[in-house]
Order: sequence, then C-alpha cells, then structure tokens
Amino acid sequence: NSNSNSNSNSNSNLSVDRIIDKIKECPAGDLSANQLEILLEQKRQGDFMNCHLVSLGDLGRKDIRHEPGDAGTTKSFLDAKEFLNGFNLPYDLVTGNHDLEGLDEFDTDESNLEAWMDCFDKSLPYFSKQIGEKTLLVGLSTVRFRNAPYSSHECHADDEQLAWFEKLIRDHPDEDGWRICVFTHAPIMGSGLRVLQNVHIVNGCAWMNHCSDSRSLFIDTVKKNPQIKLWCSGHFHLSHEFPDSLSKVNQCVFMQVGVVGKKSTRDHTRQTRIVQGNRDEFRIYTVNHHVRDGDESAELRLDATIDLQNGEMKLVEKARTDLVEEVRTDCVKNGGEKWWSAYVPQEEDGCYLESATGKIASGDEMGEKVCWWHMYDGKVLGVHDGQVVEYDAATLSPLGIVVNKKELGNRELLLVDDSKAIVLVDPETEEFEVIHPNDDGSYWRKYQRNKRVRQEEKARELAAKLWMEQKP
Repeated sequence: NSNSNSNSNSNSNLSVDRIIDKIKECPAGDLSANQLEILLEQKRQGDFMNCHLVSLGDLGRKDIRHEPGDAGTTKSFLDAKEFLNGFNLPYDLVTGNHDLEGLDEFDTDESNLEAWMDCFDKSLPYFSKQIGEKTLLVGLSTVRFRNAPYSSHECHADDEQLAWFEKLIRDHPDEDGWRICVFTHAPIMGSGLRVLQNVHIVNGCAWMNHCSDSRSLFIDTVKKNPQIKLWCSGHFHLSHEFPDSLSKVNQCVFMQVGVVGKKSTRDHTRQTRIVQGNRDEFRIYTVNHHVRDGDESAELRLDATIDLQNGEMKLVEKARTDLVEEVRTDCVKNGGEKWWSAYVPQEEDGCYLESATGKIASGDEMGEKVCWWHMYDGKVLGVHDGQVVEYDAATLSPLGIVVNKKELGNRELLLVDDSKAIVLVDPETEEFEVIHPNDDGSYWRKYQRNKRVRQEEKARELAAKLWMEQKP
C-alpha cells in the first residue's frame, strides 16, 4: 500500500506532477511561500512526494521447511528488508502471524519479535506516521505465536498497543480535520470483509484478537471516531475481485489486500493496493501483477473512490471483472468451494428464527439450510454449510464452529426449553447429545491448538515410539 497526498490548494483532480509542472512555469519572483515549499519538497523527496509504503506482514515463504528463509526466521526478515529497500521509498510494516513462526531459531515470542524489530530498526512493533497535512498512518502488530491460548495463527495486539491506539485516536480528533488510515495483518471483527469459514473461522484466527475479550474494541473505536477513514488488512490470501474485498462501516472503508507471491495466493491472483489521496478524497487502485500490459508492466486499475467529506464510497463498475467466476470455477474443481466464504447474518434477511424451538434441521437438509437465532442467554447461533456456527451478538460476525459436519452426521438439531439447550438426536436410535456452552459462556469450539504445544506433543510421541521399537 502507498499513499500520496497533495497539500496544494489547486484543483484536487490535478496530479502531483501536473501541479509541480504548473508551478515551474511561473516566474520565480511570482511564487508564493507555499509553492516554493512544494518545489523544495519535490527536490528532497523526488517524484514520489508524500508517499509511504506499508507491508502488512507475513514476510517469509509459506512452506515451512525448517530452513533459513522460512517464515519468522532472521533470513526471512533480511530478505524482506532488501526487497522493501528496493522501492527507494520510506516504509513501515506490521507483523503477521507467520512472522513469529521462527520456532527452530527462537525459543520465545519475545526474542522472535525482537529480531524482527532489530532488522527493521524499530523500537516498537507498532507505528504512527504523518505523511501529509492532517493525514496519519497507524499500524498495529501481532505479538504472540507460542504463547497463544488456542490457535497460534490468531493475530493479537496486546494491551500496550491497544492503550496506545486508543490514546492516539483521541489525540487526533475528527473536529481538528484528521484523516487516519489503520494497518493490521488480519481484519477486525465487524468489518464486513470476506472471511474463510473452513480456514480461519473454524480455527478462531479470522479477526484481530479473535479469541480475546478485546476483539470488539477495534470496531467500537471505528464507530465512535469518524476520523478513521480507511482500514487495510490482508491475512486471507484472497484477491480484490470480489465485492466484499471492500466494505464500509459508518465512515470507514475496510480494504482487503492481496498477495504478491505465486505460492501464497489462494485464487491465482497476485495483487497490491495503492491509495492516492488529497484533502477531499482517497482513490483505491489495484496493481494486477499477474496481468501484464504490452510493455510488460503490471496492470493498474481504479477500484473505488472515497469522498472524505461525506464518507461516500463509489465502486468503479469495470473493477468487477470476469475473473470472479474464473476463480470460483477453479476453486470448485480443486475442492476449494468449502472455504470460499462464511455467511454473515443480516437484519431482515429472512433467515432469522423469531421463535427458535423444536427441530431446526435434520442431517440430510443441513447442507442447504441457512438460519440463525438467539439463544436464551443472548448468544447468536446459526446453521450454514451443514454446520452450526456462533456469531458475535453485536456485529453478527462469525466467531467459530459449534458443531461441524462430521460431528453432526445424520443427526437432527433441536432447540429445547425455550432455546436454553441445543440437542443433537439420532433419529434411528433416539440417542441424544446436549451441546453445552464453554466455561466462558460461548459455544464455539477451539479446534486448532497452539502450534508449539502440538509440536512438543509430536516430539514426545516420536521419542516414545522409538524407545518402544528399540527396547529389548
């Protein structure tokens, strides 16, 4: 992502280059102090005035081979630094979940994170950078992998960052004219971006702070602070070709960012975002690295404009290409339809069960059933893609899977005692199972456990197996 911002009082539709050319056409004695300052900054910064590059993390290669260059290793950081330095632009970056995956090199999350910060000359894993008049970039990093209570791939900003973030937003209020763009590796809950049910939802690692009570802090902050205009995230390795790769909540546009590497993409597209802005609007572009023009340069495409005065986002129709169906067809051929999206309940969607009691669905119809309801305790559950899903009560974002397809089998799903209990019943034997809430009151199951713990368990099991094979 990069952002160029013109502070000139000239027509906002003029490019920076054209503004500078017009200034250069004026006699030196007629130039104002502001115009002289623009020329001086152009001399200092070169052609890309007020530009800033932001990496959203996951710097190493995707396949873990337990070698230097793997995600989370010192070599992956050094390789990424060489790549980013090659742009000859100022840049910042945040960590992704894989950036702390250097398990063979580092014993702790703290030492892994310190190596990342040392490589990029950072004293803190988060950043703020003013790149133009009243225009602020803000980045938050994930800081745990080995210490994650459940999935190591949950992106988690710690309490120190959250306190810093809230204060930073307070110190740059909307009434003073600030425009804030936020960068995180994973999106935030309530953003409305496309999410992968059978990859990130099932494993509890779709949203920032997914498994923490603080997960709602981000969207609450957005709703209370109209100066937050843009929130950029990646994590899902998906393209920009879908309508829900851009979404809008109140005044804030949420932007999915694709990947550059061929081995990292889920849908064969390789894309980068460029954001160009001035005091009146942001323009969101896609760089299609997989589509080459006649001169072999990557295709540049305008996707949307954001009016910073009224918050309106206008999508460019030509940005929705035939690639959507090509990608979907290819994924079906390769068995990938399951992860393609998660259903997000909407008010007045016709799927809400006002009085949820008795049989909700049987095993043979669960695959087609889409519905959602409130439990007696206020929790929101639903059926989608043959699974029982829990949703966040405030935003209706999917939280996790309560009962998956395999567990459900051909059993019937019932709600009994005024939606106080979920019961699975075998229609042939009439044997039943009650689905109890977790200790914290939630229903969704934490299927994916901490990766470091799983590795240690496998090592012990292997040692025991070898000992048994070698004993007299």
